[in-house]
Amino acid sequence: MQSAKRYLLVIGVGVLVLLIVGFILAALFHVLLAVLYIALIILAATTLIAIALLIYTILALLRAITTVRNEMRPLLASVQETVGVVKETARTAGHTVTTVGSAAQLARDFALAPGIRAVATVLAGQQVLRIFLGKGRARRSEERRRQQMRAIRAQEVGGK
Repeated sequence: MQSAKRYLLVIGVGVLVLLIVGFILAALFHVLLAVLYIALIILAATTLIAIALLIYTILALLRAITTVRNEMRPLLASVQETVGVVKETARTAGHTVTTVGSAAQLARDFALAPGIRAVATVLAGQQVLRIFLGKGRARRSEERRRQQMRAIRAQEVGGK
């Protein structure tokens, strides 16, 4: 990039020096007015060429915009169709989740809950029988209390 800038600067300075030298020579030979007219004609022709190129560029830009717009229409239609499919899929997924939730609630209410209640009743009955027969937790807790009381008495006796 730097070398291109230097190259353009050298060319610009060279053209400027040639123009100055040309105008000085034209003034010495008394043809400055003719050179000025020729320069104005060249400048006008260059301006007309630049305007024609700008018009061509604008027309090419308009064609490109039209082409892009025409290519975007099917894409937008496809995107809208995809959005519709996604909405429908989301709606279906919502219904599926509701159905699965309802099925899970029915299974809990009619299958799991009675089974759990039956198992809990059986286990509670077993515990009651163990307590009445002397093998339950109530008996064990009484033994632990006795052991703790013995330990406390032993400490009191040993501490005195």
